[in-house]
Amino acid sequence: MNSPQHHVIFIDGICVLCNRLSKTLIRLDTKKRFLFSTIDSRYAKKVLGHQSTDSIIVRNYHGKVYTKSQAILWIMRQLPYVNIIGVFFQIIPTPILDYMYLLIAKRRYHWFGKYDNCPIQTHHRFIKD
Repeated sequence: MNSPQHHVIFIDGICVLCNRLSKTLIRLDTKKRFLFSTIDSRYAKKVLGHQSTDSIIVRNYHGKVYTKSQAILWIMRQLPYVNIIGVFFQIIPTPILDYMYLLIAKRRYHWFGKYDNCPIQTHHRFIKD
């Protein structure tokens, strides 16, 4: 399923918040343009070339990589109805959005918890290593 027409969203596989976001994106992505992988997978190391501590990274089908708040905004702009919210957030300067993103990312395990294993690994839109 990994083709040039797919965008890949790399998530922290054990993060409950990241997995909830992924499940929501799968439901909203009616055109099935998004695929998913974990940040610490062999596929991520091959495609991204490094291991990141960001809880979400997007690589679009053109090869451009988005991280932190820019990854979230890019995803929002790709989805119908949600793209309006993304446009609103674009008026906020990136350093402020990244600061807010990092506040949530640092506390995500405490606020939302974490899994022992990535639960969406069995979904057909998940890229196996």
